[in-house]
Amino acid sequence: MSEPSWADGLSRPPLVYIIDDDPGMRETVTEILALAGVTAEGFGSGKSVQTALEGARPDLALIDQRLPDTTGLALAVSLKAQDPDMGVVLLTGYASTDNAIAAVGLADDFLTKPVLPEDLVRNVMTGIDRTRLRRQNRHLVARLKEMNSSLEATVAERTRELEEAHKLALQDHAAREQLQAQAERERLENRLHQSRRLESLGMLAGGVAHDFNNLLGIIINCAGFVAEAMADDEPVRADVGEIIKAAEQAAQLTRQLLIFGRRDPVQLKALDLNVVVADVQGLLARSIGEHVQLVVHPSAGLPPVHADRSQIEAVLVNLAVNARDAMPGGGTLTIKLGVTRLEHEDTSLLPPLSRGRYVTVSVSDTGAGMSPDVVARIFEPFFTTKPQGQGSGLGLATVHGIVTAAGGGLSVQSEPGAGTTFLAFFPVAEELASDDAATAVTPDGGGRGETILVVEDEPALLRVVTRILQRNDYAVLAATNGTEALALAADHEFDLLLTDAVMPGISGFELADRVRQTRPQSSVLFMSGYSPDLAGAGRGLPVDTALVQKPFTQRALLEAVRAAIATPRGVPEPRSPSEDQRPANQPG
Repeated sequence: MSEPSWADGLSRPPLVYIIDDDPGMRETVTEILALAGVTAEGFGSGKSVQTALEGARPDLALIDQRLPDTTGLALAVSLKAQDPDMGVVLLTGYASTDNAIAAVGLADDFLTKPVLPEDLVRNVMTGIDRTRLRRQNRHLVARLKEMNSSLEATVAERTRELEEAHKLALQDHAAREQLQAQAERERLENRLHQSRRLESLGMLAGGVAHDFNNLLGIIINCAGFVAEAMADDEPVRADVGEIIKAAEQAAQLTRQLLIFGRRDPVQLKALDLNVVVADVQGLLARSIGEHVQLVVHPSAGLPPVHADRSQIEAVLVNLAVNARDAMPGGGTLTIKLGVTRLEHEDTSLLPPLSRGRYVTVSVSDTGAGMSPDVVARIFEPFFTTKPQGQGSGLGLATVHGIVTAAGGGLSVQSEPGAGTTFLAFFPVAEELASDDAATAVTPDGGGRGETILVVEDEPALLRVVTRILQRNDYAVLAATNGTEALALAADHEFDLLLTDAVMPGISGFELADRVRQTRPQSSVLFMSGYSPDLAGAGRGLPVDTALVQKPFTQRALLEAVRAAIATPRGVPEPRSPSEDQRPANQPG
C-alpha cells in the first residue's frame, strides 16, 4: 500500500471503501455519501478490496458483516494489519451482542441495517475524522522521536567537544574556568530542551484527560440516576454499580494524565506511607496480574512525609507495572517501608540528598534485571528497553519527577538475571500525618429553593448538572455560553453562578467579573476538568475561590454548591478576554 504523507491525507477529499456483496446497497451508500461530499468506491468481496488497497489509502472502510469470501470482522482485522489508523465501521443486517463485543477496540462503530441516511453520514464522517486524527498523531509521535534522536546526537557531539576542550584546559587555569562555564551552559540548555519536550507531552496528556473528565462526569451521574430509578432491580443495580466503579477508575487514570501534564492540583499533606501503601495494595495487585505475587512489609512507627497522596500512589503504580513487565513469566514483587538517617550528603542518589532522616520505600522484583548501561539511563524521558509501541519511556521519568518534587531521591540496584530494586527516599515531615476520615465534613447538599445560574458549554453535561440541581430543590437557569448567561443574569435574580471555568468566547473568569458588577450578592462556583492552575504558570485561581473538579459525583457537586451559597467566595482579578479564550473545540 502506498504511503503518502499525512498532510496529503488531510488535504485530499475523503475516500471511503464500501465492501458489501449487495450491488444495490453499494450503489445506494455511494450516492448518499456523494451528497455529503465523500468519494466512495464499492467492492463485492474481501479479496477485491485487498487488491485495491495496494495503490490507495482510504480513510474508512464500511464493511458488511457477511461477505461471500470472509466475515466483516476478519476483513477488518486484515485491513487494520495493513493500516492500523484506517477507520472501520461494521454494517450488519441483524444485531448480535457477540459481534458487537468482538468489534470493540477494532471498529470505530457498529451499525445495524437499515440505517437512516443522516445516521450513516454522521457515523462515516466521525470515522473519517478519527482516522485522520490518528494518522496525524502517528506523524507527530514520529516527529517527536526524530527530534529526540537529533537532540541525543547533538548532546553526544557537544560532549566530545567538551572532552577535547578539557584536555587543553589542563594547561591553562583560565581556560579551565572558561570550560567549566561552558559546561554549565550546556547542562542548562539540555535541561531546558528536556523540560520543553516534557511540557509538550504534558499539554497533550492534560488536554486528553480534560476532555475525558467531561465525558466521565456524564457517565458517572447518569449511571447514578439509573441506579436510583432501578432501586428494586438488584441485577440492574449491580450492573450500574460496575459502570460507576469503572468510570471512577477511569477518572483516576485521567488524574494521572493531569499529574503528568502538571494540570492536577498538588495537595501536599503529612502522609503515613504505611496507610497509603495499604490503601493502594488492591489496585497494585490488579495491575500486576495473578502471575506475580505481591508482598508488602510495612514499618511500625513510621514517621510521616510531606507529599501529595495521589502522586505517591502514581509512583507505586508505575514502579509496580515496571516490575510486572520485567517478570513476564511470573515472580515476586516486594514493597518494603522503613526509615533511615543519612549522616552526610549522598551523591549516589538521584538527585543527591543532604544529611537527615528519610522514610524509604523499596520496590523489588525477581525479574530479568538490567545492565549498567540501561541503569545509567533509566530515568531519562523517552528511554525504554521495551519493543516499539509497548512503552513510552515516561513512566520512570515521571516517578523521578514526583520523588524529586517531594524533596526526595532515588537509587537503583540491578544486575542481569538478579532482579531490580528501586529505593525512594522521602524527607521526614515535621507535622503529624493527617487523618482525612476524621476531619471530613459532609454538609447537607439539598437546596432550599435557591436559584442557580448554570453555565456549561458541553450540552450533555449541562443537562446532567441541571437535573441534579432541580431534583434537589434548586431552581435552575441554564446557559451554554457566557453571552446567554449575561442575558439571563440581566433579567433574573439568582443566588449562585455555577460556571465552567474555561469556555470559548466569554470565559468563566470574565463572566464572573461581569456578573459581580451587577449581582454582587451572588456567590460564584467554578467547574473545570483542569486543575486550579487552569491556564499555566501564574494564572491559577485565588486560594479563596470555590472550584469543583470534573468529573464530579452528584454528592460532590451538591456539597460544593451548598458550601458556595453558605460562604460567598471571591473571584479572580479581571483578565483580558484574549487571556482566557481557547478554541471552541475544547470544552471546559
